[in-house]
Amino acid sequence: MRTNIKIGRVFGIEIGLHYSWFLIALLIVMSVVNDFSAAHKDWSRELIWSLSILTALLFFVSLLLHELAHSLVAKSRGLPVRSITLFALGGVSQIERDPRDARTEFWMAFVGPLTSVAIGIASLGIARWSGWTPGTSGAVPLVAMLVWLGYINLGVGFFNLIPGYPLDGGRVLRAIVWWTIKDAERSTRIAARIGEAVGGLFIALGVVQIFGGAGFNGLWIAFIGWFLVQAAAESYRAAEIARRQFAEFSR
Repeated sequence: MRTNIKIGRVFGIEIGLHYSWFLIALLIVMSVVNDFSAAHKDWSRELIWSLSILTALLFFVSLLLHELAHSLVAKSRGLPVRSITLFALGGVSQIERDPRDARTEFWMAFVGPLTSVAIGIASLGIARWSGWTPGTSGAVPLVAMLVWLGYINLGVGFFNLIPGYPLDGGRVLRAIVWWTIKDAERSTRIAARIGEAVGGLFIALGVVQIFGGAGFNGLWIAFIGWFLVQAAAESYRAAEIARRQFAEFSR
C-alpha cells in the first residue's frame, strides 16, 4: 500500500500514513468519546475529548508496534523491509521478498498478534495494579484509558489470529500447510480459499446483524468480510499467475 504521508523512520524502516487512516482515526475517537461519556457522566467534555484523542493515538502506536514486530522478524531473517503504512484497517509492512521457508513465514505472522496480546495484557495488568476491578471502567482517566487499550489490543490480537488469509492467522495457516505439504504456492492457494470462505462468513454475519437491528456494527462486520474476500481473492490470483509463469519457464 502506498504511503501518502511520511512521519519518520524506526530501525531504518520508513513509517507513514495512508489517507484512509484519518477516517478510522476519527471514528475511533468518536467511539471512545461515546464509551467514556456513557461510563463517566461526571467527567467534563474537555476531559473526555482530550482523553479520547490521546487514547486513539496510543492505540495507533500499539498498531505500529504490531507491524514493527512483523518487520523486525523479517529483517532478522534477511528480508528487506521498505516501509510500514498505517491505514483504515490497521497497518501493512512492505516486505520486499517473500520468506523462503515455512518457519520464517510462521514467526513473521505470529509475532504480530503476540505483540498485540502482550500489550493488552500489560495494559490491563497495570490497570489492575492501579485498583481497577475487572468488569468495570476505570474510575480515573489514566486507568480508564489503560482498560480501553487493554481490551482493544486483546481484540486486535485474537482477531488477527482468525485463519482468514491474508490476516496474520491466515499466514500462520499458510505456514503450517506449507510445512506439511512442502509447496509454498499451493499452500498460498489453499490459505486464500479458506480466507475467502472466512470473509464470506463475516459478510453473512454482518447482513444478519443488519437485519437484526445492529445497524453500523453489522455494516462494519460485513465490510471487513468484503475486504477479506477481496484480499484473499487477489492473493489467490497472484499465486496462480506465479504458478503459470513458473510452468511456462520450465517448458
